[in-house]
Amino acid sequence: MKVYKSLADINIEFATAVALGNFDGVHIGHQQILDAAVDLAGKLGAVPACFTFSNHPRELFAGDAELRDKILFISGDEEKLQLLEQAGIQVVFDVPFDEFTMNMSPEVFIKEILCDKLNAKGVSCGFNYRFGARASGDEKLLSQLGVGYGYETRVIRPVKVGGEVVSSTYIRCAVEAGDLVKANEALGRPFSISGIVVQGNHIGSAIGFPTANVRLSKRKVAPLNGVYFTRTTIGGKSYCSISNVGTKPTIGEYEKSVETNIFGIDHDLYGQSVKIEFLQLLRPEIKFDSIEQLAVQIADDIKSARRFHGIE
Repeated sequence: MKVYKSLADINIEFATAVALGNFDGVHIGHQQILDAAVDLAGKLGAVPACFTFSNHPRELFAGDAELRDKILFISGDEEKLQLLEQAGIQVVFDVPFDEFTMNMSPEVFIKEILCDKLNAKGVSCGFNYRFGARASGDEKLLSQLGVGYGYETRVIRPVKVGGEVVSSTYIRCAVEAGDLVKANEALGRPFSISGIVVQGNHIGSAIGFPTANVRLSKRKVAPLNGVYFTRTTIGGKSYCSISNVGTKPTIGEYEKSVETNIFGIDHDLYGQSVKIEFLQLLRPEIKFDSIEQLAVQIADDIKSARRFHGIE
């Protein structure tokens, strides 16, 4: 998959069918937009592509670092690109949202970006897609101008789960509330956290439950502090597991992280890359009066996890 990181780098001769959107999380609504672009590409003899921004537009208006750090994402950059490729996208225009793009009129965006730069013969977007200065362009304008410019437009209607419209905000709220079943239904796959296993405080090993410890990204949404049934992938192999997200209140004050007990692995994983998929919340994080009480609870949690995974 070819990725363009700036407008200046784009110099293509082939025709494209372009999916437009932010695509944070690449949820089931986004997937329909991407599917439409792939379908249009096949129909029009074009290359399936995606035009998105490498940063959130709100970051341009967040004046200081503290405000920018509050803008959380569902998927990291690499994960997002992988999901786009899995959806059948062959070219991604992943460009910065800056003052130039912010002040561009919708008509100029369509003429100079979509038509001149991207050579779009097909365009797909969501029902609430907005673009151009002050977000004044919408899917209706995109369709109307497409008649004159010669591209076909497909607008995807709202996709709902449990009567609610699926959106990145909807999913972030579900993850932060610990409702991973709800979040995963909207994502169309389990919410996951990837990272390198780092040294912990060895408390888990000391009480008989060794864990792989992964630091959380400050720019990615994290689940509610608690214990979760999870699945962990290491080196392409998937294992049943149970994970604690939190600050380890029983043993002190720590930065929020993920500790995962992986069934079927009894050696350390320091320095290895892991992907942890969150399936369901078992219980919120609790501060116990002693390490002994914590050990009893962990043993009970692991029994629950083994039943959940069907490996009693």
